[in-house]
Amino acid sequence: MTIRSFDLLQPHSLAEASELLLKHRDEARLIAGGTTLVILMKQRAVHYPYLVDLQSIPGLNRIAQETDGIRIGALATQRAVELSPLVRNSVPVVAQAFSAIGNVRVRQTASVGGNLAHADYRLDPPPALLLLKSEVTVFGAAGLRVFSLRDFFTGMYETVLAPGEILVDVKVPHMPKESKAVYLRHIALSANDWPCLGVAALVARENGRLRELRLALSGMAATPVSVDGLEFVRDHALDDSVLDQILKVVDEQIAPFSDLRGSEWYKRRMAHVFVKRAIAQLDGQG
Repeated sequence: MTIRSFDLLQPHSLAEASELLLKHRDEARLIAGGTTLVILMKQRAVHYPYLVDLQSIPGLNRIAQETDGIRIGALATQRAVELSPLVRNSVPVVAQAFSAIGNVRVRQTASVGGNLAHADYRLDPPPALLLLKSEVTVFGAAGLRVFSLRDFFTGMYETVLAPGEILVDVKVPHMPKESKAVYLRHIALSANDWPCLGVAALVARENGRLRELRLALSGMAATPVSVDGLEFVRDHALDDSVLDQILKVVDEQIAPFSDLRGSEWYKRRMAHVFVKRAIAQLDGQG
């Protein structure tokens, strides 16, 4: 099926792009990699008379080292993040999560900003980014605004982005000292399909003793879930009794719903399996 005709607008600055979005309102949409938008337009599920092309704005695809983390531009491709030596060396769990998306052809084209702004509840990157308490920068008529990624997602396919606002970059803090992290996903259908769920876990130690456990999940609610209330694990061994307490905390904070990839019951069971599997890998048992 062919795409209905549209005008491709090519601004040269974020301010110009924001003005075009505000001018055309519901008739305009940003396009970066276009891997999702183009498919939806081909299927005639959506139509926008104006597409505002972010590729014409320089500097949005940088991946840069900063003193306290890595800054990833919204137009950096998923493949660039996956292969970046900076990302792999400083925050390898983020590279691991981006490497899980779709297939190489998709990752070679799709952008970091487009992925996050799409706000699908099954996305791979958010658990790993939430694990490290990442922030996003957005630009609009009010200038630059910074949000924790946790606050960026407000609902299924919904974010804090106001009319005319554009996601500019993601700031990923460095891994905590003496920590390691992992991202696991479960696929219920074909290998290239959306995951049934994704689980990211981080374990930090101090002098060999457990200092912190972090968990984040996707596919388990309308937005990615960053699990609260895990402070009780400090200085404890991650044995069966502690794992049972962890799973109880997770259970109270997820709200999976039935879809093609599994029932609500099945997803809760898989959340238990993959949380335990992730912790086991980090605790030297997997």
